[in-house]
Amino acid sequence: MDFIRKINQWEFFFRAIYQNRIVVPLRSHFPHCFFWLGVKNWYYLQTKKKLNYKKAYNINEKMMWLSRYWQHPLRTKCADKYLVREYIKELGMEKLLVPLIGVYSSVEEIDFNSLPNKFVLKCNHASGFNIVCTDKSVLNWESTKKKITSWMNIDYGTLFYEKHYSAIPRKIIIEQLLDIEPWEIQVYCINGKPDFLLVCQKCLNGDYKAYSYTLDWKRIIKRIGEEQTLNETLPKPSKLESLIHDAIKLAHPFPFVRVDFYQNKDDYYFAEMTFTPSANILHRNNEETINDMGKKLKLPYKLNTKRD
Repeated sequence: MDFIRKINQWEFFFRAIYQNRIVVPLRSHFPHCFFWLGVKNWYYLQTKKKLNYKKAYNINEKMMWLSRYWQHPLRTKCADKYLVREYIKELGMEKLLVPLIGVYSSVEEIDFNSLPNKFVLKCNHASGFNIVCTDKSVLNWESTKKKITSWMNIDYGTLFYEKHYSAIPRKIIIEQLLDIEPWEIQVYCINGKPDFLLVCQKCLNGDYKAYSYTLDWKRIIKRIGEEQTLNETLPKPSKLESLIHDAIKLAHPFPFVRVDFYQNKDDYYFAEMTFTPSANILHRNNEETINDMGKKLKLPYKLNTKRD
């Protein structure tokens, strides 16, 4: 997860209603009502501001609007860490895909003995449900199986009100582990066009540093406190222009999406497409960036809202 989210009593109450823990008959008759009431409560808890769909202004409000009123099936498909591979192949960009070792409907289908010594295991229906194995001989497979099973039983779309995740058919995918710890280049795209880059140096232990860059690789300030690291720079990727071009092709159908790539040695691979970064609240970005992104984003016509 991008950050640790606090849960207070009200938030738990709304979540519990929607997840069948309280008032089951009410949820069965009014699921959308309680879900969107929970969204407004969640937004207020995180921002201390009222969520106004009619006058959505900054990027947080507009991402919330898109989550409710632009429920395009392609959005769900591309958030699916397995089915997005089909979308990439349809665009003739299969070379961007990290080699796939296997895909499974349950953990019991996985033959642990046949797996390579190094691999990455992911649940396709969520964010952060990943296990990076660098040495199979030291991995406790029994405890790993329990963890994966618990992940597969979670309706991730109800946890932080990211509804499109709920529609994803749950799978377990195992991919090849890249040779070195790669950078992650996140391309923020607005109206189908790249706006700026966030470059993350991630370590297997969870630590990371993040730097904002222009599309021509100049350091800029987009995040709170980033002015303190402006003297820290990374070498420009040799295929940056090609990476941005691929991001444009992938982002073209969407009002807003963050397209992520792994920069590995002199090449790059597709990582994921994120439509609701930080659960629709960019808490680490400064106010100027949040407002500027919101001004640029033109909201589309409503789609798939018959029951809202």
